[in-house]
Amino acid sequence: MDVAVKLHTKQRYCTGRNSEVDGDIFKFKGEGDAVGVVKILEPTSPMLNYYEYEIIDRGEKCAIGIGVGEKGYPLDRMPGWNAHSIGYHADDGRLFHHDECGSAFGKPFGPTSTVGDRMGCGVDFDTDVGYGYVNVFFTRNGEQVGEPIKMKRPLHGLYPIVGMYSVGEKVCYLGHSRRLPYTVMQPMDTSPWSVWLRSNGVRFLDDGLTLEYCGEGLEARDIGIAQANFRLDCLNHYFEMEILSAGKEGCMAIGLAKSTYPLHRHPGWDEGSAGYHADNGQLYKEVGEGKPFGPTCTEGDRMGCGILFPD
Repeated sequence: MDVAVKLHTKQRYCTGRNSEVDGDIFKFKGEGDAVGVVKILEPTSPMLNYYEYEIIDRGEKCAIGIGVGEKGYPLDRMPGWNAHSIGYHADDGRLFHHDECGSAFGKPFGPTSTVGDRMGCGVDFDTDVGYGYVNVFFTRNGEQVGEPIKMKRPLHGLYPIVGMYSVGEKVCYLGHSRRLPYTVMQPMDTSPWSVWLRSNGVRFLDDGLTLEYCGEGLEARDIGIAQANFRLDCLNHYFEMEILSAGKEGCMAIGLAKSTYPLHRHPGWDEGSAGYHADNGQLYKEVGEGKPFGPTCTEGDRMGCGILFPD
């Protein structure tokens, strides 16, 4: 199975008045000719450039579309209907792309889709198609549909958007991954191991994004640690964790480390890492001694870490 990362942390979605989100399920809740849109508040990036959903209820018309659009794309317009967007629609298999001349058009593109089909959309950052432009490609059940389409990349990037246009429509978000055009993908693997590269002394709960310490906690080597499966870049440069339980000592930390960092050492204790520690509010940078840095953190607090990339 191909590895996927689900971007379904809190406040990761933006919905219009005719759509709603329940976990990984996107639903249409409007009436008549209303359009419901769900936008994922994470622009596509070179590391996570592709996403998929599965149609689990076709509703009255199966008028469902997948695509990408600018940051401010209206939440009552199907993908491709407005400027700075593109969309592949399930009901008629047509491609909608609002071109630079200002006219939206739909043209025959690929097969139609229905319940059980997976539809995917990706942005090709690797192929040079001119300054400020990218290729966008689409898939159905893991296989590419048609040829990639060149479009101008908006200033703030291209955001995944899913549109629904009839009562009863429902799709399941399957996750993000890195994918190049002209490749065939198997169904996405969204197990905990698709999120985490390496781990030690922790167990994964629920969807794999909740971690619980399972070590003995008897000595300094009894550290529980998990390292994510993808690195930070200029578009995905920040992450957070929420402390659900501080345990006995509250000895939790957040930080960054090289991919070969030892799995029995807290972030910042060894070379190639830095970490902010909840129990004492200290910053550790490549050494086992910390420096006063910020407030301590406990249950209910959110701790974040990011990289400030140059403009």
